[in-house]
Amino acid sequence: MSLALAPVPVEIPKNFLLSEKAARAPQSEVEKAEVWWKISDKLNKPLELNPCGRKRATTADRSVARTIVHTTSGPSYDSEQLVIYRNAKAAKTAMRKLLADARRCGAKPDGKPYSWANDGKTQWVVNRTRLANEAALMRIMMYDKLNKEWSPLLSGLVARKGSALMIYSGDSDSFGYSQKRAIKTLRHTAAKMAAKVCTLPGVC
Repeated sequence: MSLALAPVPVEIPKNFLLSEKAARAPQSEVEKAEVWWKISDKLNKPLELNPCGRKRATTADRSVARTIVHTTSGPSYDSEQLVIYRNAKAAKTAMRKLLADARRCGAKPDGKPYSWANDGKTQWVVNRTRLANEAALMRIMMYDKLNKEWSPLLSGLVARKGSALMIYSGDSDSFGYSQKRAIKTLRHTAAKMAAKVCTLPGVC
């Protein structure tokens, strides 16, 4: 009689995330004053795209997670996050809830905390895109009263591959070039991780 083998626990190896080697690299004293990296394996850390400003995430359906946040004195901000759920169904549910949050908390009439003057309107813009099993581009836009146009403050891409959710995001200064090229960069980076995550047992 053969015994069923217990599933192998999923782990995220050290330096698995695309920005992780840079985040863990030793810094000079000058770099320490200008560039900051934070690496977190907290399972209850909210998704980096967080329209409703949730303080923590539920952990019941999560197996493992890693988040890397990169800030500079510029100032600029960007992040990389990988969350692996217990199964693909749980990851689908997390994706659906994130997009529902973007609809529910999509617009803020006073602009806080995204408007320097606290009087600019903001809104989340979501566009589905073809990548991995499913993906969406998400941007927080602020209305520029002076130029009478909507300007992106933060751009991000969330993608699901099997039981994994991956998020890449950054503000306009972190990209340093046009929105069109920024989106292309986000897609390229997420696609690279969507292929890499399938090397982990049971994810895809």
